Amino acid sequence: KTMASKTSGSVVDVLDRVIGIPSSKSSSDGNNDNNIGSAEFIPSKTFTGSKKGYVFRTSQEFGTGYHLDSALSKLTTPSTPADTANKDKKRPRSNDSDKNDNDNGAPTKRSIRWGNDTTLSIPSRDPKPKQPTPSQLLAIAEASLESHPTSCLKLLTLNPSTLQSASISLSRTLEKNQLLRAQHADDPEKFMMNELALNDEICGFQAVAVDVSMYGYLVEFDVIKSFLALLSHENGDVAMSVVNVLVELLDPLLLREDEEKAGEEEGKELSAEVRRRNVGLLARTFVDGGGLELLVSNIGRLEENVEAEAKGIEDILTLMEALLDLDRAGVLQQTSDNGDEEENKSVSVVALLCKQTLFLSWLFGRIEKKNEIDATATAPTSPVVLKLHASEVLSTILQHEDYSMQRCGDKLSCLPKYTCAFDDLDVKPAAISKSSKNDVEEKDEKVDGMEVLLQSIAVYRKADPQTEVECEFLENTFDALAATLLREDNVENFVEYQGIELMLRCLREKVHSGGGALKVLNFAVSGSARSVSEEAATNITDGNIKGVNDAYKKACETFIQAGGLKVIFPLFM
Repeated sequence: KTMASKTSGSVVDVLDRVIGIPSSKSSSDGNNDNNIGSAEFIPSKTFTGSKKGYVFRTSQEFGTGYHLDSALSKLTTPSTPADTANKDKKRPRSNDSDKNDNDNGAPTKRSIRWGNDTTLSIPSRDPKPKQPTPSQLLAIAEASLESHPTSCLKLLTLNPSTLQSASISLSRTLEKNQLLRAQHADDPEKFMMNELALNDEICGFQAVAVDVSMYGYLVEFDVIKSFLALLSHENGDVAMSVVNVLVELLDPLLLREDEEKAGEEEGKELSAEVRRRNVGLLARTFVDGGGLELLVSNIGRLEENVEAEAKGIEDILTLMEALLDLDRAGVLQQTSDNGDEEENKSVSVVALLCKQTLFLSWLFGRIEKKNEIDATATAPTSPVVLKLHASEVLSTILQHEDYSMQRCGDKLSCLPKYTCAFDDLDVKPAAISKSSKNDVEEKDEKVDGMEVLLQSIAVYRKADPQTEVECEFLENTFDALAATLLREDNVENFVEYQGIELMLRCLREKVHSGGGALKVLNFAVSGSARSVSEEAATNITDGNIKGVNDAYKKACETFIQAGGLKVIFPLFM
């Protein structure tokens, strides 16, 4: 029993010594705290009990006995009076070194006690990471998309088989989207992923703009037909993706690049004429399929105060401008290999816009809007930039020969009001009996383009434009107004609205608008050279030209009565 009690007690003492708990036994064996480790080895043939600081074992160097514990001898050092005073004090969890480590980006450490007089620093556990908010997740996704804009865009390989497969896939995805929208009209989540896939397939066709020779396959495999169907999609973002792709495919600069390459590389398979024919085939297929009407309808459902929709308006105006440039270059007429000129001849884009759409009314309505010039005027899709772009497209249309020769379009003072096909309400008013209200409503349903142009110029009758955007807008307005005066029906309204007096006022004030005003006066009093020459060749009686409209004659008389000669003659000095 005595030996068993000694053995159990010695095991407990050894565990307490390793953990660092003071032994409950007294130092009766002569092993006090002060003389621990005084002897390296104490010989003993049998285990006589635990000795503090020693381990009972057998070694080749000393034999059997109590050997000094090297680990505890290192940890056990003589204590100083200061250590004895601070022995029972609670040590802080962190110190200055820990703070410095934390400031330098190193892992945070915390101190723990080991034994009576020793502390060790161990790394602390990292706190639980804070979950980002939805707005932060959206910002991270947008930043990733901006840094890798084409990471999610799968571009097509340029060969006929790939284009055919992509066309079939686009058609099937569109049919599935229409089915899902019909089945789950009140639950957009059901068809959201399908429309994202549809948008990706549309954007994939941008790669075709690299090789104009593939344009014929876009028509052959009904890709343009699918694009026309997508332009009437309920989701405006899908329609704007189609417009963005068409802007890339129908860029007039592609023809110039091809012509330059054709001049440098003589061994090219496709000549410049064939390239022009391919671009004309794509553009004519789009126009003949009703693309102009769909573009004009889409531009009415977009809001300028939304950045994405403002970008859509800019893309539609850019596409319209590209089609007008291609038409003016004669590319759209080169779509048939037949030699018959009458069969090859087609209606111009300007004639289609004036006869079948309300695009002119929308342009005048956009120019009439009052937009203050602010710091955001330099943004790509700011209202001021959109107004400038609208004036450029309007000037291009009005300077086309089909409009100036009165082959299409009405006079500017009685244009029909613009309506959007995507509006929920039907805009057609109910018929009203003959009364004074009928005239008022008819006037409200009309857009007076001549008045819009004159009011836009009147702003600068005393002051010069303050920015480059204003200056360009003013020049475009003068060009558009001068081109409209080639039509005699517009000259009557110009004189009636005191346009001549306004131009003379700009000349008297000697402001920037004076140069444009002089050009407008020249068109107002000179008349159409075509109408005068044709009528003079056929209807001369007694030295007078018969059948010529008196609008230009009245414009000359108004110019003299308003003191125009008094303003014009000093300009020669």
